[in-house]
Amino acid sequence: MPAQDPMTKSTADYAELIERISLPDSPVGIDAKLTHAIIIDYLQQITARLDAVENRLAETTSPQ
Repeated sequence: MPAQDPMTKSTADYAELIERISLPDSPVGIDAKLTHAIIIDYLQQITARLDAVENRLAETTSPQ
């Protein structure tokens, strides 16, 4: 099952990540919390997919 596109998730979907990276006094012109949550989510998805590819590659190349 493919992961949900991070750009389609709501702010509530990112509540836990936003809480972890929250910095109340940060003066930026964008929603930095949501932006970082989206980036982190994409990186987590990429890492999971890369791990799966590496595992399949190791299975096909290891001597049996």
